Amino acid sequence: MNPVKSFFLLFFLLLFGISHAQTFTAVKDAASVQKQITEASKAISTIQCDFTQEKSMSMLAEKAQSKGKFYFMRENKVRLEYQHPVKNLVVMNNGKMLISDEKKTTQTDTHRSKVFQQLNNIIIGSINGSLFNGSDFAPSFYENGTQLKVELKPVSKMLKNFLSTVVIVLEKKDFTASRIEMHEPSGDNTILHFSAKQINGKVAEELFTVK
Repeated sequence: MNPVKSFFLLFFLLLFGISHAQTFTAVKDAASVQKQITEASKAISTIQCDFTQEKSMSMLAEKAQSKGKFYFMRENKVRLEYQHPVKNLVVMNNGKMLISDEKKTTQTDTHRSKVFQQLNNIIIGSINGSLFNGSDFAPSFYENGTQLKVELKPVSKMLKNFLSTVVIVLEKKDFTASRIEMHEPSGDNTILHFSAKQINGKVAEELFTVK
């Protein structure tokens, strides 16, 4: 898989549970919801969970499924381990990134690439809530009894090359994400489900080492 797309499929590298299709209605006070998400994120210092990724592509008759583990440590440290069907690793640590598979390991500075820098901002912004009130996406908020749904339309031309829409479903009890949908201009899409969520548990600093 292209490293940029593989990196992007993370990101949003966020958080957990499994959501079911439910009816959502428009949120009346979006500003209040944005504030609640931002305040809730301040209590999160670490995250670890399992994830399942489903990729639908027009050239494939069946969905491609991957499984792995996700780790986050405040402020800007992210690790995503793809464990099945193939092993891949992406680590981001304060502007530096490592991408590794069974054949090679590549390390780079995200600030040297506008693409990588923007994608790094997306992942961190999903966790701390800044993604929903920044300038890169135009958000729309919806809700039901237990969940919030945020639909994000990219504003910049660069992001529009990768995405047509991002949908993030958050649990109202803690404002963590349970489902992420990434829709591409080509019609391909990726859906991430998160489970076995652990917030503020012990996570080894060494997991985020990038030289």
